[in-house]
Amino acid sequence: MGISGGFGPTLVGGLASTMLYGITTLQTYVYYMHYAEDASAMKFLVAVIWILDTLHVSFMCHILYYYLITSYGVPENFEYIVWSLPASILVNVFLISIVQCFFVRQVYHLCRPRVKWLVTAPIILLVIAHIGFDIETVVLQLAKHKSSVLAQISFSGGTPALAIVALTEVLITVSLCILFYDGGSDSAFPRTKHLMNTLIIYAVNRCLLTSLVALADLAVTAEVRDTWSIGLQFVVEKLYANSLLAALNSREHLRSQDAGTPSDLRISAVHFANPPRLAGDVESSTNGTSQPGMTVIDTTTDPALDKTPALCCKGEV
Repeated sequence: MGISGGFGPTLVGGLASTMLYGITTLQTYVYYMHYAEDASAMKFLVAVIWILDTLHVSFMCHILYYYLITSYGVPENFEYIVWSLPASILVNVFLISIVQCFFVRQVYHLCRPRVKWLVTAPIILLVIAHIGFDIETVVLQLAKHKSSVLAQISFSGGTPALAIVALTEVLITVSLCILFYDGGSDSAFPRTKHLMNTLIIYAVNRCLLTSLVALADLAVTAEVRDTWSIGLQFVVEKLYANSLLAALNSREHLRSQDAGTPSDLRISAVHFANPPRLAGDVESSTNGTSQPGMTVIDTTTDPALDKTPALCCKGEV
């Protein structure tokens, strides 16, 4: 196979991935500048995401440099899988799984107690399955070490992994949309309804972007089965890193939209506790108290409330 046939899409994907890494770095900087009051666990999570993304782009650059520069005029090098390729896949699976678990935790804390595990358990199983398939791909690449079997390995392990990633993303998004819609429909405040609708739009947009690229990658892997068309895989990981950071950094914008309202709603303190069926049952107060079974909207502006490792434990988005 000629370099232009396989490495063309890979090089383009690598360039796009590098640009997205720049956005990841910018978003990481913005987060630490604007959310210094967040919990240490949240800051650590952001650091882990950036470090994994940096490792991934480093491995990606090594792959491109090895095959396009070092191996120029040395065709026998193309017969072997360079070590940085399985390494990049391993980093990719860990980063995507961490981001998906982050949003699964949001779903868990927004669900009613009776259905928490009923909703999240299937999604967690899919995340575990995705990890299993990608680790299988990494092990086979290291064991075989021949580029001639790379397409077969990618098809057997990469295809189900990508399908699971897309399905997991859809389930997470549908769950969040239902929960946000449920919380907004039970609120007596128009501003709260508008806020929930905004969160639904954010969730859908995030799902569309990551899922469409994952499905495109799936189509290339399943149909084309080009040995070196891995450019989309470079991009998928960057989209997940940016989706988490965008969710964290959007909180200040959402708060500013709601500033000065009668309820002075604080995004970081929205918690749905057994939402009632009748909007007239909703109560709120400046100290966040409510009657049993009613929606709680904590309107305090105490910065300490932002210190939570999960955004949607208290509705942080």
